[in-house]
Amino acid sequence: MSLNKLHPRLQDFVKEKWKDLTDIQKAAFDPIYQGTSCIIEAPTSGGKTEAVLFPLLTKIAPNKTSGFKVLYIAPLKALLNDLALRVIPYATMCYLKAFKWHGDVSQSDKIKEMSFPSDILLVTPESIEAILLRKANWTEVFRDLETIVIDEAHYFALTDRGSHLLCLLQRIEAEIKRKPQRIAVTATIGNPDELLSWLVGDKTSGQRIHVSGGKNKERDFMIKYFMDDGATLHNSLYSQLVNKKSIVFERSRTGTEDTATRINERNKMVVTRIPVKVRTHHSSVSKRLREEAEGSIKQHNESSLNAIISTSTLELGIDIGDLDQVIQIGGLNSSGSFLQRVGRTGRRPGQSQYFRGLCSEPDEMVLLTACVNLGMERISENILFPKRAFHILAHQVICLCLQKMGTTAEAIWTILSKAACFSQVSKNQFDKLIDYMVNEDFLRTTMGDVLLTSNKTESEYLRANWKKLFAIFDTGPMYNVVDGKKVIGTLDSGFARSRQLPFVFVLGGQEWNAIKIDDELQQVKVEKNTTGIAPKWKGISYFDIPFELAQEVGRLLSSNNSLPFLDADAQSVLRMQRDIYNELHWQQGKWVWDISDEENIVYLWTFSGEKINRVIEILLSTELDAEINCDYRQVKIDFRKIKPRSIGDIQELLYSFKTINREALESIAMEKIQVKWFSKFSDCLPDPLAKQTIFEKDYDLPGMMRELSTITINNNTNMLKKTAPVKQLNS
Repeated sequence: MSLNKLHPRLQDFVKEKWKDLTDIQKAAFDPIYQGTSCIIEAPTSGGKTEAVLFPLLTKIAPNKTSGFKVLYIAPLKALLNDLALRVIPYATMCYLKAFKWHGDVSQSDKIKEMSFPSDILLVTPESIEAILLRKANWTEVFRDLETIVIDEAHYFALTDRGSHLLCLLQRIEAEIKRKPQRIAVTATIGNPDELLSWLVGDKTSGQRIHVSGGKNKERDFMIKYFMDDGATLHNSLYSQLVNKKSIVFERSRTGTEDTATRINERNKMVVTRIPVKVRTHHSSVSKRLREEAEGSIKQHNESSLNAIISTSTLELGIDIGDLDQVIQIGGLNSSGSFLQRVGRTGRRPGQSQYFRGLCSEPDEMVLLTACVNLGMERISENILFPKRAFHILAHQVICLCLQKMGTTAEAIWTILSKAACFSQVSKNQFDKLIDYMVNEDFLRTTMGDVLLTSNKTESEYLRANWKKLFAIFDTGPMYNVVDGKKVIGTLDSGFARSRQLPFVFVLGGQEWNAIKIDDELQQVKVEKNTTGIAPKWKGISYFDIPFELAQEVGRLLSSNNSLPFLDADAQSVLRMQRDIYNELHWQQGKWVWDISDEENIVYLWTFSGEKINRVIEILLSTELDAEINCDYRQVKIDFRKIKPRSIGDIQELLYSFKTINREALESIAMEKIQVKWFSKFSDCLPDPLAKQTIFEKDYDLPGMMRELSTITINNNTNMLKKTAPVKQLNS
């Protein structure tokens, strides 16, 4: 593609600033200009935004009419603010207008925008929902919509917000009676073709546009291990931040605040004219303070920040200037996240990508090492796309009843059934959902079977200016963890409310048994764990470790390959781990039985990830009375309280699952699923549909069937050492 295809003023801009377009910008121009639905896939800082905008601006500039032509959707307000700094000037160059719309924009500006709409609307899904429900003339304003751009599409696809977004697009298309081009902008993912299918839905075709990029970028990666309780780690971190611009990624909001406190304490101890200046950045920090941190780190003066201590909130493409380094404290559960994070560095010509991982726990170090290994090969995990998101369906039923001021179930089904997130929802199941919502007074019916929202729905979801309805996720506050009168720490409210009481977890290095959740006081009441039940959550993250990363951990522990990016202590810890796991003789394509030196405890080592191992656990539990639990590496079967079964019997049971079809296996597993809170709309679901939604969220039955059909299962008679670190991981 030559520069002369661009709008003349964009040509001048590119020649003056960049000399030429990047590879992804050249590859994307023709398909986007011609109206093809596609995904644009390239590494961080590859120029993906311009790859999308330049052909769109070039196309719409000569044919200016009233109304939005491009809907540019991003997941975060901060990302929209950042995009606006580029999109608005580019649009102005082409004599067009762009407008950002989110919760912090004034109502007067929004009213003006609906009367005199811009050519490009920058918006979040929640704001689109508000427009569809609140702005009477939205159909007219969207009438000539040509293109829908979904930025950070992989981020949407990983959460319920992706399903919500697909529903919004179906609702827009149903009203304007046209199918705009859809473009997804994404970092590298493991299954881009499935992302493309998810994006285009019932459309007939789409195109993947990608460049590998980054192969010639120098890398300076190192993982360091600290043997003490963390003091040396934080001292090393402090030294690393001096005279540098950095993002330090922590695993939790509590972790970010603790790390920032340690650095500020160190500032008081060190006699220096210029202390290390840091701020925290996470969802509990106010918008003003987050924006101040983002702005300050871009500056280069004595008062500017050296580092932002962040959760995953800075993983996405918010521009925070040229960074010298990215530092990860503790483990990481995704190679895709690693690629996103490390892509923040090395943007200046001649600068290396610079990454440091700081760990003080063996299991966290192993996970981070596996992430870096995969990331160096630019391998990301597959996304598991939901196809039976019944809680989103319930939410959208309510929204459509409000949008249309009453509508029929048939009309709702016609619109929503085309969304990929409902592709395995049958009409019969939809009818059962509607019947349940009517019977439970979430909906009411009038003459002609028209559905309306009820007083119960008004009370539950439509207070406080409908904010609870616009967002399908519950961001909720942090809940205090309380032992008597002593506050131990905090948990995310969504995580706490989704557990079945009582549950055991680890916080502050201590095992706790949660005995009561008080939503009004925002507290989780606990006592020290004396139940003997192993904690299900270890505090690294409550996001599942995926199949690809689990397999890489298995390969890492079963090999003797040298890893030059590990320091001496990390190498030593890895050798100790390998000494133990090498006795398993695990390898890819095999599952391995092993008998514990604790009598009548059996392990099935799969390294298949938590969602696959949960399926094995729940299916075995339907036939065995043993206590069974799992993590991402293995399934543990404890026969100490009952008559044990032979490994041969259990293996025969496993192989029998290969002869049963998916529907029958799911039916067997469903008997063991407990209905629990998992969404603020889960109360709208009858138990069978709630169970199916939970099963799809927490289990990977297709993945288990795929693995079981190809693997062999070996019986390893070697005994694991009693004091081996593997015991720490098994909990």
